[in-house]
Amino acid sequence: MEIRKVLLFLTLFIGFTYVHTKFIMPQFMPPPQPVAENDGDEDEDTDGEDPDGEGEADADAGQGGEAEGQDDGKDNPPETVIPGHDELTATLGSLKPEDGFLLSAELSTQGASISAVHLADPRFKELNDLEQQVKVLGNNVTTDRTFTTAFKAIDEQLKDADLSLETINWKIESSSPTEVVFSILAPDKSLKLTKTYRLKPIETGEISEATRADQSAYVIEMDFTVINLSADTQVVSYELQGPVGVLLENREHTRKYRDIKLEFNSDSDGITLTPGDLEDLQDEHRDAALENGQKLTERQVVDLVRQKDGWTEDIRYAGIDVQSFAALVSPVRAAGEEDWVDRAYPVMIMQNDSDVRLSDVSVRMVTQKAELRAKGKKNDSVTHTWQLFVGPKYATLLDPPPLEAQQVLDIGTGFFSFFGLTGLIARGMHFLLGTFHGWGIPYGLCIIMLTVLVRSCLLPISRKQAISAAKMKALQPKLNDLKAKYGDDKQKMAQAQFELWRKYDIKPLAGCLPVLLQMPIFIGLYQCLNSAVDLRLAQFLWIENLAAPDAVFDFPIPMPAIVGPHVNILPLVTVVLFLTQQKLFMPPPADEQAEMTQKMMNMMTLMFGALFWHQPAGLCVYFICSSLWGIAERKLLAGTDVKLEEVTVAPAKGGSGGGASSSKEDGNGEPPKKGFFARMAEMAEEAQKQAARAEKERKKKNKRK
Repeated sequence: MEIRKVLLFLTLFIGFTYVHTKFIMPQFMPPPQPVAENDGDEDEDTDGEDPDGEGEADADAGQGGEAEGQDDGKDNPPETVIPGHDELTATLGSLKPEDGFLLSAELSTQGASISAVHLADPRFKELNDLEQQVKVLGNNVTTDRTFTTAFKAIDEQLKDADLSLETINWKIESSSPTEVVFSILAPDKSLKLTKTYRLKPIETGEISEATRADQSAYVIEMDFTVINLSADTQVVSYELQGPVGVLLENREHTRKYRDIKLEFNSDSDGITLTPGDLEDLQDEHRDAALENGQKLTERQVVDLVRQKDGWTEDIRYAGIDVQSFAALVSPVRAAGEEDWVDRAYPVMIMQNDSDVRLSDVSVRMVTQKAELRAKGKKNDSVTHTWQLFVGPKYATLLDPPPLEAQQVLDIGTGFFSFFGLTGLIARGMHFLLGTFHGWGIPYGLCIIMLTVLVRSCLLPISRKQAISAAKMKALQPKLNDLKAKYGDDKQKMAQAQFELWRKYDIKPLAGCLPVLLQMPIFIGLYQCLNSAVDLRLAQFLWIENLAAPDAVFDFPIPMPAIVGPHVNILPLVTVVLFLTQQKLFMPPPADEQAEMTQKMMNMMTLMFGALFWHQPAGLCVYFICSSLWGIAERKLLAGTDVKLEEVTVAPAKGGSGGGASSSKEDGNGEPPKKGFFARMAEMAEEAQKQAARAEKERKKKNKRK
């Protein structure tokens, strides 16, 4: 009986949460999508050309600079020389622990960009090659690279050579593990651009300690400087490419894909945009054009997204996150400096046609126009500082300013997020896991200890549930007598049932209250285990990675994507334990309706097994331990001695009837006050009486007619 209540509540809760978040909330609180204002620059960058390759952000999409007095130079245009630098690489940081870096960034002269970023902590290895450090950035197969810049004034000069500022090789001015400087001259020698990359080593302590605490050691800082070398004032603007090729692990089983995340310095809600959402935005523009008899090129679609779907608020960070890692770009402004970012907008780096969720997405930042005075004059150059955080999703790294990227942690979401319960609980669970592991205990045993601790704290609630179930079981013969007495008269049966509950002071709705109180705890624990970075590659028994399914062996034949290529043992064990609980504690069906209910519950259990199939092994370890605890707990509480005691019915003032109250009196000789559920039962009874009186009146009127 109790298992049926729990499963029924879980089904209703999951269904309500899904409908609430997918259909109700978007109607009343849709995600903010600030529309970029048209600043009169549409004509600057819509030329209808196709991109250089499928899914790549076109270099010409950037806004450029124009020189004042250009008409005077049309008769004698300046001589243009295409820079011809070699393609080279430079390295920031190091993968050697003794060098004191948490990152190793591979920089390329092509676009003066970041081509790859590896984490240096020995615990962060590639899932498929434990000899290699994990590469968080640069896993794309396209030519797009992080921190390339599109500059229309220069791109126009490079177009005839089939180049752009994002693809041409820059010159390396200097290189060291902590700083690399790139530079390039515009072909007409009117502008000089420099990029200075910097990376700090850890401040103090060991790498294992700094991994969780030193945010600055995960930050690559880049100064982008534009210098006017001409005798004319120039107005310049550029676009910066955000993180490209963020690592997507465990593709066959993951439920967390590459998401675009933004938060603002204002009070506006943050933005989460999935690859599917971006595809829908692009399709909306294509469909609108087709209705007008036009067919857009990919370049035109990118331009429309930039102009109409960009975010123009003061951005704190924008980037991409996956299950364990994040890559976030932040503009850095000096105190009192005005916001120089005009907008950010999403781009599809490479679309996966078979499953859009696997697509590679990114963001691009567009700067506001800056006026550069003539060479040698004050304000003849402008410098913007950007920071790129690349690292694991630890709260200790993402919570502190300047990022304050709580949204990236993926905890505190769902129905109970409105009360902030699951976020607090999940953070507490993270702390306990870290504390247990700090004692030298493997993470698999830490999960078991956490389960035992949580279930022990919930033992008083479980005991109340067991007592309530025992009372209902003891009352079952009397309920059967009522069913035999009233037959199909549901109204009288319900009224008599309410009277029986009041007589023995039983509150059936109170049995659901403990389950409701436990839900935020269970959801918080679920989110904790689903987002714990430390479970990645943590081993336990035969499990090689607690953050992914146990994947004991591969299927001998190809299987559908919904199943995946691996055979997972833990979800099967979880389902067997769920069925065992039902078999042990569910009473035999008394009628056909009860038998149908039990069959439906068995089907629901199998459905839960399908949901667990792709869950991380750490979560399955929790469910197995929790089920074993539940079986032992029910066995121990099964002997709880429960006696049905009748309670007196105190007459109401001014008439007969009244509510049920205990025969015991309080210290003042007065019966105790009625509880919430007693009052609810009285209200329900009164409503039934009113309905019965209304039905009698209706029948009398019909007879008179």
